[in-house]
Amino acid sequence: MIAAALLALYQVVAPPPGVLTVRAADRETAVPVVETNAGPALRADLVATALGGGVKERADGHFLVTLPGVEFDVTEQVPFARAGDDVVPLSAAPFVDGGKLYVPMQLVSEALPRYGTGVFYDPGRVELRMFAASALATPAGAVGAAPSPRAGSRASAAERDDPFYGASPSASVVHTAATRAPASSSGAVSRLGRVAPSRLTGRRRVVVVDAGHGGPDNGMHGPIGGSFQIYEKDITLSVAKLVAAQLRDRGVDVVMTRTTDTLIALDDRGRIANQSRGDLFISVHVNAANPNWKDPAAARGFETYFLAEAKTEEARRVERMENEAVRFETRVDAPKGDPLSFIMNDMAQNEHLRESNDLAATIQDHLREMHPGPSRGVKQANFAVLRTSFMPAVLVEIGFGTNPTEATFLNDSARQRRIADAIADAAVEYLGHYERRVAGGAAR
Repeated sequence: MIAAALLALYQVVAPPPGVLTVRAADRETAVPVVETNAGPALRADLVATALGGGVKERADGHFLVTLPGVEFDVTEQVPFARAGDDVVPLSAAPFVDGGKLYVPMQLVSEALPRYGTGVFYDPGRVELRMFAASALATPAGAVGAAPSPRAGSRASAAERDDPFYGASPSASVVHTAATRAPASSSGAVSRLGRVAPSRLTGRRRVVVVDAGHGGPDNGMHGPIGGSFQIYEKDITLSVAKLVAAQLRDRGVDVVMTRTTDTLIALDDRGRIANQSRGDLFISVHVNAANPNWKDPAAARGFETYFLAEAKTEEARRVERMENEAVRFETRVDAPKGDPLSFIMNDMAQNEHLRESNDLAATIQDHLREMHPGPSRGVKQANFAVLRTSFMPAVLVEIGFGTNPTEATFLNDSARQRRIADAIADAAVEYLGHYERRVAGGAAR
């Protein structure tokens, strides 16, 4: 009975919208695209074979999908895949029908170009191209030579009323075609198919991107009453990697505090930023509702914090929640510094207080243009991860993972990219304003 119900979820609800064309070497293969209630899907074996790979079913219920440069480990009815040590959120769960494994189209249109090698996806032609000889099953996590084109980072008024937000938590929307942004005088069309922001004119800047939690510290998990589970550490790492890629595309150097599922001590994250001579520090997190609220599952929205004394009980609650990661750290605390050291650290932090506030406000402005949840504003709290970062530093709560609908939104790869676009745009905009302020001061 349960198996029948699961299969019914994936029954074809409309005629196939077309085919995915796979071009590899001197051959061309047409792979049917199947429309299901959960979005477009493909037979994994047909795609893999067309690219010179294959699909192997393991005894533990897992499937190994071997594609150029990467091997995805997927499980039926689980909306995640593994690529080496990386957890890859899927837009929908893979399923088996007629003894064949079907995967969401997003796995090959978005995840494959990012984790594999020598593969490019053209959404306008619904075409997957292998443009170079690629060794199969090379170390996973390698970034493809050409990421898939995607839509502009700025949302229109209609897009801000995101239709995804009304979707069932069990089904994600997959966009198989991206709208191309026209070239304009304000910026050239980038290799990602959108209008790139103006490049910074001063010295190359360094932004430190921090994916919250990691390793044994899962962070929050949710949603409340949901039929699926997400963990903060997985969402933050996925979004942080996308932010890093977007910043590099805009001509900014990036240092990441972690690129795998590992634990980094909270104060070590700030030290990494300082040793890297970072200009900005951006820490990405997922929020969780207070279980004592009247309806905690309904809480949603995004907010950005900078380092200062918490002004509200809610800010103090989030501060305590994000600072709890210290319990996973096994080393002892360093001895307290002398009074002069304390004074110097305090002066260094105060120097960046206003700048951090400005950066937080800029991030909120950009997220407001694409995020369907309400803006919860700029807030301040004494986050441990920000204390040792002697530069403008913020902590971004990109949404509530305890809210079933917002958890689905955060788990959707297309929405993760739009969140990353917004954060990257905000960072570049802030740095541009900072350069102009510095130049203006020098001129006077």
